[in-house]
Parts: sequence; C-alpha cells; structure tokens
Amino acid sequence: MNEIDNWQPLYQELARVIGPEATRQLCRYLGGSQISFPKRLWDQQREATVIWQAYCRGQSVTTLAREHDYSSRTIRRILAKFRE
Repeated sequence: MNEIDNWQPLYQELARVIGPEATRQLCRYLGGSQISFPKRLWDQQREATVIWQAYCRGQSVTTLAREHDYSSRTIRRILAKFRE
C-alpha cells in the first residue's frame, strides 16, 4: 500500500498536484491553518495596469478579454477606470 493512500483526502489531492515531498512541507509549515486561495493569481490593480498598457499599445478588447480570461464587458469596465 502506498503511504499517500493513508493521508487525508486533501493531502492526497495536493500530493497528486504538487508531489508528496512538497505536500509534506506544506503540512509541516501550514498544518492546522485555514487558507483561502484567491481565484485569480494576479493582483487586481497590477493586472488592470497591464491591461490598460496593452490597450494603449493597440490590443483589442476582445484579445485582452481572451488573454486575461475576462468578458469584454469586464475589460471595458477596467479600461473605464483609467479614463476617469
């Protein structure tokens, strides 16, 4: 039987994603803590700035929406804040 089979389901899933050794390190370092990971990796303001700069260089709203996984409406909303 694999050692990981004896782990709690959350740790089993982590081990499949990041590997057993990284999972052990996370468990030692953060075990007992509750952590909430934001859905998006980027900082909102920094991403908005990158979107604005790309738009100023001529990228279309549609292209920006696709690249940043936003709707065109959301991209327009982000761009509107820079125009204010």
